[in-house]
Amino acid sequence: MIDAGHGGHDPGARVKGLNEADITLDVAQRLEKLLQLQPGVEVIMTRRGNVYIPLEERTAIANRSGADLFLSIHVNASRNTGARGIETYFLNFAPNPEAEAIAARENAGSSKTMRNLPDIVRAIALNNKIDESRDFAALVQAAMIARLKKANAQARSLGVKQAPFMVLIGATMPSVLAEISFLTNRQEGALLRKPSYRQAVAEALLDGISKYQRSLKASQTVASQ
Repeated sequence: MIDAGHGGHDPGARVKGLNEADITLDVAQRLEKLLQLQPGVEVIMTRRGNVYIPLEERTAIANRSGADLFLSIHVNASRNTGARGIETYFLNFAPNPEAEAIAARENAGSSKTMRNLPDIVRAIALNNKIDESRDFAALVQAAMIARLKKANAQARSLGVKQAPFMVLIGATMPSVLAEISFLTNRQEGALLRKPSYRQAVAEALLDGISKYQRSLKASQTVASQ
């Protein structure tokens, strides 16, 4: 399941006529085309146009579809225009204010309120895919850095992190959220405007997904011996 972040009345981060929702949809569609070339892979998209899908509905779609993996694509933003880099998240409680702030920004479109906090805490605590999601996130992060350094020599890895993203809550499969670059950074914002860079991001995400699939097959082979 590929989830293009934001959409419709929720454009996400916006800088000089470019918004997060358009970028994430473009990258998601590029990734879909790449995945469709892989034998035995079926791709499901949460959205195919500029429409709003509630955050809670996105993982619900994945669960109903029996998806094996859930990848949510986002673009980062910061009031600090010097902030740059690539990071990948899995669902867990935020260990620091920075992760909490990013989750709060991405969660802004959620219908959940503080009244739902006990349910949210319970859902995170009951998440039995933390280890798998952490492994998936690590491979996606490594793949993005390895490939995007070719397009951006100054690409910076911000690492694998954890935060309470609403879009990941309730997923019954390994699920991660990729922040592919900072739209608010002058250099990375310029790169995000380029189709070639978006294609490189899609190829990097494909690398991460493929490596995770191979790791599963390898572990299954070892377990059967």
